[in-house]
Order: sequence, then structure tokens, then C-alpha cells
Amino acid sequence: MSDQQPVQTDHASPSRRRFMKVAGPGVAGASLLTMLDARQAPAQIKGSTLRILTWSHFIPAYDVWFDKFSGDWGEKNGVKVRVDHIPHLEIPARMAAEFAAGAGHDILLNNSTILARLYYKSLLDVTDVYDGLGKKYGGWIPAAKSPIEVEGKIYGIPMYYILLPMLWRKDLFEANGLKPPDTWELARVAARTLKPKGNPTGMAFSHCNDANLNWRSLLASFGGQESDASGQNVLLDSKETREALRFAKALFDEGMTPEVFSWDDASDNRYLASGVASWIHDAISAYRTTEDTNPKVFQNTYIALEPQGAGGKRVSVANPNVYLIWKFAKNPQAAKEFLEYLSDNWKDGMIASRGYNMPFLKDGYKKPMPVIGTDPKMQVLQDFPNIVGFHGYPGPFTPAIQEVVATFLLPDMFTRVARGQSPDDAVKWAVGEYRRIYAKYKRA
Repeated sequence: MSDQQPVQTDHASPSRRRFMKVAGPGVAGASLLTMLDARQAPAQIKGSTLRILTWSHFIPAYDVWFDKFSGDWGEKNGVKVRVDHIPHLEIPARMAAEFAAGAGHDILLNNSTILARLYYKSLLDVTDVYDGLGKKYGGWIPAAKSPIEVEGKIYGIPMYYILLPMLWRKDLFEANGLKPPDTWELARVAARTLKPKGNPTGMAFSHCNDANLNWRSLLASFGGQESDASGQNVLLDSKETREALRFAKALFDEGMTPEVFSWDDASDNRYLASGVASWIHDAISAYRTTEDTNPKVFQNTYIALEPQGAGGKRVSVANPNVYLIWKFAKNPQAAKEFLEYLSDNWKDGMIASRGYNMPFLKDGYKKPMPVIGTDPKMQVLQDFPNIVGFHGYPGPFTPAIQEVVATFLLPDMFTRVARGQSPDDAVKWAVGEYRRIYAKYKRA
């Protein structure tokens, strides 16, 4: 990946329909859109309490560590810290509600759906913290700015991202004379060979986070692009996109079963841990689930670098996790100091996540890295940072892409082809939907 791209400038607020779609159901009220149009935020009032909203981490041990870490920091600094955990899919609606009220948490985690570019006029500019951390720790990985930079300013602190590598059964591959899945074609051959023997593969063709990430990785590794580097122009209509769709259709027909059309984000974890799957493309939470529930299968489960697509290209579309601070936060200075301190202690957080949380800061990739650098099967994860991209790759994570992600347009395009629609018709439909969304933001 090259260094980061120009960013979209959002000069006006989104429409009611667009905002409601991105923010999630249950958000209403004319005052919300009025505030977005006016770009106003209540006066900042410094308080003695720091309130943090974050997700319920897929590795529960991380939440235990984070809560204690936050409490210890608060005790040391004379700040009462309150941490609230909610499911990640509920964060957009909660964020919209707090924006409408002009009150709520000081710090909010965004993951998967990153809304910094939608709300940036109501978020605290944290360029000073971002630049300071970059200088301290050797800079940021190339993709770091994509979700949080607008008009040259930074509106969030990247904390960690979640990789979805190839998790494969070495015993099944070797018993059938199969090569490791270093390319998507080798992964397809393995699935085609092992499905008749009771070990198919699976990638979700459904409305879940894994589907948004997995099919983008495959598309990008085949050379397909959602947009150009500016984030302004839809480039989905291409030979490369059609090649990726035809490949996905063959992968489904030859190596999967129809249950993948109804999978959620935990389905492939269970599939691997059950001993059925020949391979999956998923976060290492699936690796940890298998370790905890099926030691025999875990012993033979290995991790591979993102498979090469056409022409040897590798792009791993990952799930970024960034922290934002409201302009109306009652304790903005404490919020900034806490996030800087949390970044300083990224190693402890990575250890608590059992290697799940990958650092954005380049010094974090000095080998051996915590957890993954000391496990021979996990060491390959140290080699991912320069091939990591986020939604919209190679363009930035714009509000238009945020809406595309929230409405699952890309996995729907792949699903249409898997269910029998021609790649040409699926691309035509998807491009129309993309352009409709992009046009709304260009008019804004």
C-alpha cells in the first residue's frame, strides 16, 4: 500500500435519509439534523468524571484488562472513570443519540463502522496527540489516517485493528497433497478437494461484519477497487471486479454449503472449532475459540498470510478501532491524556487481547511482537501492516463508504452472483447503488 490518499471534504450535513441510514435505527428528531447543518456543539465543561463508551470485545479477557487499566489510571490521576461496554453493532445509534443530546460519553470507540468523517465538525481535533504519538513510536502504518483525517486534521486516535487472515487445517491439506493456501486459487483447490470428504470451507454471504471485510479483501487482491484514491469516484465497474465475482461463485459452488447465506460473525468461529472447516478467512478470535474448545483441531490449525490474488497482489481489508472525543465532552483534556496513556501501553493491551489487537504504530512491529511473535504459528501476523487497507480501499474511509458498508452493498453484490445472477448484472446493480449514495454526498 502506498501512503495515504487525499480526503473527502464534507462541506455540509448529510440528508435526513442518509444520516438515518448510517446512524442506525431508532434515531429521530429534527433537532439532530438542525445541529448537523449548523455544526454547533455545546460549550465544553471540564468535570471530574471521564466517561468511556466501548464495545464488548470478542476476547473477554481484554475487557477485564481495559476496565482495570482505566480504573487504575483514574485513581492515579484523581479522575473517576466510568466504562460502558455495548455490542459493536449498537455503537452508531448510541453515537447518534449522544450527538442529538449534545451530551454523553467523553470518549467513544468506533469499530467496523467508523463515523469520524460524518461527525468531524462535532469531534475534538486531536492532531497534536496523533502527531506526538507518531513521533514517539516511529510513525503510523500507511492506512492509519484513512478513517480519521479530514482537511488535514485528525479527529480520532487509532488504537488497534483486527486482521482476518487465512486459518487453515494443515493436517487435512497434507493428507490430501494440497499446498498451503498462499493464493486464493490454492485455497479454492483445497475447498474443492476437501468438500466431498466432509471438510468444506465457508465465507459469509450475509449482512455481517465478516462479509464486509472478507469480500473486500478478495476484491482488492484481484485488483478491484471501490473508488479511486480521492474517494470521490466509483471504480467498481471493472474487469477485475468481474474476475473476483466469478471466482467467488466458483468458490461457493465447489467448496461451500448454503448455510453461509445466513451466517453471522461468530458462525465461522464455530465452523472451525467444530472440526468441519478445511479453512476460513477470519480474525484470530476463531483461532482462540478453537484453542479453548477443541484442542485437537487447534493443534492442526495454522495461520497464513493474506492470499495472493491476480498478479500476486495481497490486500488485507481489516477492521479498524479508533477512539473519538466529542467537542462537548465535559473532560476533554483528561480524554486526550487517557488516550495517549492507553497508546503508550499498547503492548499490555495486545497481550490482554491474546494477540487479537494489532497496533497502528510502526514501532509496534519490532520483532518479536507480543504474543504473536513468540508463537511459531502466529508469527506471520507480524508481516501484515504494509498490506492492510480499510473499507473504500484504495480510497479513504469516506461518509459515502460508511453508508455503503452499513447497507452491505458489496457482500450483496457477491451474494447475487453466488445465487446465480450474472457478474455483469450484479455489477450494474451495485454500481447504481454506489453512485446513488456517492451522488448524495457530492451534492452536500
